[in-house]
Amino acid sequence: MLWNAPPGDGPRPADALVIVCDGMGGSNAGEVASRMAVDTVAREFAATVPTDAAQALAHAVEVANGEIWELSRTRPDLNGMGTTCTALALKGDHVLVAHVGDSRAYLVRAHRAMQLTTDHSLVAQLVARNQLTAEEARHDPRRNVVTRSVGVGPDIDVDLVDVDEPLRAGDTLVLCSDGLHGQVSDDEIAGFAMGDSLEVACNDLIELANERGGPDNITVAMLRFQQPAAAGSPIGRWWRSLFGGQTS
Repeated sequence: MLWNAPPGDGPRPADALVIVCDGMGGSNAGEVASRMAVDTVAREFAATVPTDAAQALAHAVEVANGEIWELSRTRPDLNGMGTTCTALALKGDHVLVAHVGDSRAYLVRAHRAMQLTTDHSLVAQLVARNQLTAEEARHDPRRNVVTRSVGVGPDIDVDLVDVDEPLRAGDTLVLCSDGLHGQVSDDEIAGFAMGDSLEVACNDLIELANERGGPDNITVAMLRFQQPAAAGSPIGRWWRSLFGGQTS
């Protein structure tokens, strides 16, 4: 999901917000949770007073957590539902990410994909403890076990990643679910993300993940930071392209 700030000269928390959520739960519960998370985070972030984008982004995810949790308690068919949530706010050349779960955000620069988020998953914990290698984690049967998700409890800890280094022209930001990064390597993500067309890159990555088994929903979104379209143009400074795709 992409949210663009409305036109005008008034203050705003960000120029754009991109959200990727990957739901979990029986029947259609995961789909309900992920849609609620996307809609609530976008709504709350857009409505915030633009004084502290980091606090606003974290608060938006916390509100989504509370609303999903409350609904799951009143609907037996939605009991236990939850979702990952990775939300990236872009203002000028500054990137801020709020993150819960094992969906990821990357910064691709000079053919290298730098992971901005840390997976909240069992295998990520085992890799951090040197009990698994990164390659072993990709194939471990426990790789789908998340240790933190939105909506499964009344409270949530939200990771905030404030990227210190400003974006450079040609940088590409990638958000994706584990259905993609579980089947495709970081180097492959970087290779596709350096192409001219982000739409083609997203579609090709989804196709590659499906060719390798595609056991889970696959979602990917890309944004590219570009040079100003015209000197002094406030929009030109942060013009981006976004394409996404999803399959079951």
